[in-house]
This record gives sequence, structure tokens and C-alpha cells, in this order.
Amino acid sequence: MKIFSGKKLSIFQRTEFLSAKDLLQRAAAISGLFLAVHLAGFREYTGILNGTIGSLDLGWNLSTFLAVIYILLYLAFVILVPVLVLAAVILMVWQRLRPKLFL
Repeated sequence: MKIFSGKKLSIFQRTEFLSAKDLLQRAAAISGLFLAVHLAGFREYTGILNGTIGSLDLGWNLSTFLAVIYILLYLAFVILVPVLVLAAVILMVWQRLRPKLFL
């Protein structure tokens, strides 16, 4: 029994720019990055927003940098990922209906 068939992992492959698959890959990449920084504990450093420091060992500069990374990825996850998924769905529906509409 062959476990690996020699095929490449097809999650992230080159696709046409702004195709439905490309949009979903971008959404998955942003989600993966946000999951990674969330599990790494970067949320702790967002306390810098109200004037407290996330970690006394790291100092203000690094705590601020980690907070900015977390906040940017959080905003991308909350705002950009749903838009990318909706755009991919709309694009797939449009591509399926277009040949029927213009015959």
C-alpha cells in the first residue's frame, strides 16, 4: 500500500491572478498567519493600546511591534478574509451563469 502518491499538496499552487481559487488561497493564508500569531500569544501585547506594556522583559519597542503585527493581522482577518471569500463565491457563481446568460 502506497502512502504517498507523489502528488504535490494542492492547497497553495500558482493560479490565475484574482481567480476564485487565488482569492480563497489569500484568505487561507491570512487566516493561517492570524492563527499562528494568536496561538503564539501576541494578543497579550495589544495592551500597549491603553498604555500598559505586554511584557517587562521585552520592553516597549518590541511589545509595540508585536502588538502592531497582531492588530494588522486581526483587522485583515476580520475585514479582508470575509470580503475575499464573498468575492470568490460571487466570481464562481458569475462564471457558471455567464455562458447561460450570453448564449
